[in-house]
Amino acid sequence: MQRSLSVLLICASFAFAAEYELGPDSKVQPGVPKGTVTKHSWTSAGTIFPGTVRDYWVYVPAQYDASKPAAVMVFQDGVKWASNVGNGWLTPIVFDNLIAKGDMPVTIGIFVNPGMLPARSPGLKPRLNRNYEYASTSGDYARFIVEEILPEVARDYNLTDDPNLRGIGGSSGGGQASFTAAWNRPDVFRRVLSFIGSYVNIRGADIYQSRVRKMEP
Repeated sequence: MQRSLSVLLICASFAFAAEYELGPDSKVQPGVPKGTVTKHSWTSAGTIFPGTVRDYWVYVPAQYDASKPAAVMVFQDGVKWASNVGNGWLTPIVFDNLIAKGDMPVTIGIFVNPGMLPARSPGLKPRLNRNYEYASTSGDYARFIVEEILPEVARDYNLTDDPNLRGIGGSSGGGQASFTAAWNRPDVFRRVLSFIGSYVNIRGADIYQSRVRKMEP
């Protein structure tokens, strides 16, 4: 029994030591045109999340043609999705490869960070607005993206109005926020990418188990 347990523990340690091997679409490929990623800042003067300040990044593929509306993909917790280094999701590399192969349409990526509320007085820290924005099941976050972020990006780029060519995604709270945005605004978003979405009762997202069963597709 002791020998069997020792073997099991050794095998388990080797399993955990193995590193995940990225697939070819997550690696820079020779001859594939590279898109550009630019960083921007947005201070909300609207009534949805007033006074919040956030960074966002815009990915534009090399194949983008301003005369043709581009597909759109919006990511929450934008900084990690826009990054090609460290523990980022390598999204620009993946987009470069998939667009070059024709596996996805020419797509502009919009990577949006949660808002920060400036410190109320010296010596205090800014307050992260992430839970308030992401965990709610109201349509407020969808309104924010639709009424503030998309129009701002559309000032510089030709974005499609076709909801079938508009996606929204994220992980954890960002995944739940993405599902909520599409649930409330299917006229804007028909594609959702949700990694380990936080469908728990932080601000009522556990209700989706019932809503999905009861609502018409």
